[in-house]
Amino acid sequence: MNSWDPGLLGLTFSSPGEFVFRFPVETPGVGGLGLRWYGLLMAAAVLIGLILTKRLAEARHLEKEPGKASERVEMLALWLVVSGFVGARLYYVLTHWSEFSDNPLSAFAIWQGGIIIHGGVLAGSLALYFYCRATGINGWKYADVLTPGLILGQAIGRWGNFFNSEAYGAPLPPGSAWPLRVYIPPQAREPQYSQFEFFHPIFFYESILNLLLFALLMGMFWRAPKLKDGTWVWTYVVGYSLIRIPYEMLRVSAVAYLPGTSIKVAYIASGLGLVIGIGMLIYMYRLRFDPDLEQLAAWLSKEAGLEPEAAQNLLERAWSIQQKQRRADLLDRVTLAMPHFPSTLAPSLSIGQRELILRKLFCRLEGRDPSGEGLAQES
Repeated sequence: MNSWDPGLLGLTFSSPGEFVFRFPVETPGVGGLGLRWYGLLMAAAVLIGLILTKRLAEARHLEKEPGKASERVEMLALWLVVSGFVGARLYYVLTHWSEFSDNPLSAFAIWQGGIIIHGGVLAGSLALYFYCRATGINGWKYADVLTPGLILGQAIGRWGNFFNSEAYGAPLPPGSAWPLRVYIPPQAREPQYSQFEFFHPIFFYESILNLLLFALLMGMFWRAPKLKDGTWVWTYVVGYSLIRIPYEMLRVSAVAYLPGTSIKVAYIASGLGLVIGIGMLIYMYRLRFDPDLEQLAAWLSKEAGLEPEAAQNLLERAWSIQQKQRRADLLDRVTLAMPHFPSTLAPSLSIGQRELILRKLFCRLEGRDPSGEGLAQES
């Protein structure tokens, strides 16, 4: 797969071909078919990402019942893998339509390569959003545990470009002292680079950088578990955008440009990712108020005389209402929360006292001082 070039003191990558194995052409029924490296690597990326995400979801206790978070991840995987591959392929086909205009059915030949991660992430994000709306789960918590597996899968999947001799970087002239290179066979070279044999192995560059981003996300996961929900998602968006920009600067094969310009589509996608990702991190940590739910649960347990588990359940219901009905009046939110705070939870509290506690709770969830809401007079 690769060999040392003693003359250049570097590493030269040379693909053994697209297939792990292939049936001889004369074999009845399956002649010419076989297992491609691209498909094998994609399957491995999905499997490894799934195993990792299941373990992270259980470690983060995303569900109260042991094993439930792992089952949830398996269900999510059905949505995300299918939608991700469809989105990634559709994005590639739309941005490289000239390759498919003569034979549109070839757009379905995904095993031949040709997917773009930006499309996969967008489609997967939409699938996750609709799944969370349908099930009521906290999408940000699940999205956070998905991101390490996603970037690890990308690091693995990039090697599919190597085996297919595609998505290579700028040509390296003969005698270049650059220590890393990939040999591209004549039939896979862009016409304007037909005189060159060796190119920058950008698949390798990105794979290594993706592994570094994976290490950063895992370090954040274990070393800083109290970070706000969504932090891992936006760190991934910023990190991968930073990785993709230099990757595109070197890339010379199968490049998509904005119509009528010399601007690469990936520059726009990565630029938007940087702006949105950095903006969201600033908003989350500098502009948005997020209550300390652990501290609030302890306060609610003491204030209402509830068992810790009951207080936690009530707080989760109230927080869900707060997020979905942020613009509703305080009284409307209290009304929505009252069925979750029945008299059986706290027999010693009257309806008025329970309403008062909920009003105080919603004020604290907003970061407001309950005393400013005229609550003292109602006690």
